[in-house]
Amino acid sequence: MNNIIGKKFVISGMSIEIISEKGDKWEARNTTTNKIVLFDKTMFEKAIKLGKTEHIN
Repeated sequence: MNNIIGKKFVISGMSIEIISEKGDKWEARNTTTNKIVLFDKTMFEKAIKLGKTEHIN
């Protein structure tokens, strides 16, 4: 999961782009509002495994 910087996803109805790593969190830009959001790495990885997020890039 270390190679997701620069990739785009849809999670919880938000289109996001992962822009950096901040410790145990991923920093992402909501591409609709251009706001920065932080996602816990463990939660994000679980969402990917469970099919709750979609890779769009």
